[in-house]
Amino acid sequence: MVRKLKVTNFANLENSDNFLEMAYEARTEAKAKSYAKKALELDPDNLDAELFLADISTKSQLEFLQKTETIIAHGNKLMEEQGFFTKECMGDFWLILETRPYMRARHQYAILLSQCRMIKKAITECEEMLKLCKSDNLGVRYLLMHLYTVMEDEKSALKLHKKFELSMNTQFLLPLSILYYKLLDFKNAKKYLLELTKTNKDTKEFFKALLEQTLDKFELGDFGYRPFTIDEFIITFMGNLYLYDGLMDYFIWGYDILKKKK
Repeated sequence: MVRKLKVTNFANLENSDNFLEMAYEARTEAKAKSYAKKALELDPDNLDAELFLADISTKSQLEFLQKTETIIAHGNKLMEEQGFFTKECMGDFWLILETRPYMRARHQYAILLSQCRMIKKAITECEEMLKLCKSDNLGVRYLLMHLYTVMEDEKSALKLHKKFELSMNTQFLLPLSILYYKLLDFKNAKKYLLELTKTNKDTKEFFKALLEQTLDKFELGDFGYRPFTIDEFIITFMGNLYLYDGLMDYFIWGYDILKKKK
């Protein structure tokens, strides 16, 4: 496969990335903006710098979403010019290093759509991303499972479950349990809840803390969350409030089951 690559000043690219790193680490917003703008001056095609600048410069999620749409349009143009929108590359995005900034922008867009409650648009975006990157290195499948649960789309949720059957962790099992609860299928809702207790030892503790409004006492570490612990519950819950808001009855129901479990 022959791709059309731009003649590039690689020194500028490296310096652009260096300034972007300085922007990430800046202690003030003014400094961060200054470094990010310098990164874009050196490399106008630095999508990561565009996305960072959009993030810190917008006053609302909707404004950030709209700016991200523009960044993705820029990314589409770059991917087309560089020959990545071809049959040979489909499914291997992210594995191809040059596509990563583009995929990060699209992932952020999907998250923003979900946070703005634009659920159908978010589903379409996630499904398209999974076509671009079959290995799903960004974990789009977890967001998509939550979105299918919002829509009570059992068929699509089970299809996703089957495709990533090794991903049976908190971010899959909790929304699956809720999906069946919403469908009044309490047998399957309980089944996935009990599977969740086998996967995450802190299931009962999380339900209890949520109902008692004591989640604030748990602090995530500086180096990210610990998988299969209450950390994962908190990350999952806070990142998908469009689903979990208004579902206290589910957690009351679930906690009653967990209290009886020996």
